[in-house]
Amino acid sequence: MRFFISLSYNGAAFCGWQRQINGPSVQEHLENAFSVYLREKIEITGAGRTDTGVHATNYIAHFDSGNTTLIEEQQLLLYKINAILPASIVVTDICAVSPDAHARFDALSRTYNYYVHTIKEPFLTDFSYFFPYELDIESMNRAAALLIGEMDFTSMAKLHSDVKTNICNVTEALWTPGSPLNTLTPAGLTNSYCYTITANRFLRNMVRAIVGSLLEIGRGRRQPEWITQLLSQKDRSAAGNSVPAHALYLTKIEYPYQIF
Repeated sequence: MRFFISLSYNGAAFCGWQRQINGPSVQEHLENAFSVYLREKIEITGAGRTDTGVHATNYIAHFDSGNTTLIEEQQLLLYKINAILPASIVVTDICAVSPDAHARFDALSRTYNYYVHTIKEPFLTDFSYFFPYELDIESMNRAAALLIGEMDFTSMAKLHSDVKTNICNVTEALWTPGSPLNTLTPAGLTNSYCYTITANRFLRNMVRAIVGSLLEIGRGRRQPEWITQLLSQKDRSAAGNSVPAHALYLTKIEYPYQIF
């Protein structure tokens, strides 16, 4: 049987989602935990890669198991698996799906959030990017709107990535007030911002390069129309610097069918 699981993880201690030779990964910890509990070799396929230090909420993955009692023992499974996993990973749900359902290839879209704060705040340091400059959010949103549509994002992709195409279809891109730690951020606070972007697929480093470029516009160093120009250049060196990974979150994955 095939099962989908949803999970969240703090990526600070991991070399990304995918199993690595030279460091710990989220996939490795999950496969080990499920293999120990189910007493069979479990291989887990995720909805996509996340880079070192990147976080995820509502991440989706799938695995196959011959254990037909998993659904009946759902709460016990979640309790046992989470007891084995490190504190930085939590599995929140599990459900049986069609044998041909695929966590990666069936996904219609993925959504990322990136957080920036412009006034020093000790409780945000590990989860948001401290960027100590006044930002013109209106200009940044005008530029972000120019990213919507199907286009070539070579200028925003890590060089020499192993992909067949750099074409992505972005359906949402905007800045709003927001903080990853809302309980510590007073209502109406205007120095903490969230960038949300949704697309059918993402290239390696794409979101961090986009945010770095939009921050150049927010500081007044570039005009919003610069985004269109640098995309047409298809040159990574033309875009802004990549922002740090610790403020990036994969927050939503959409499928063509109902799960959980």
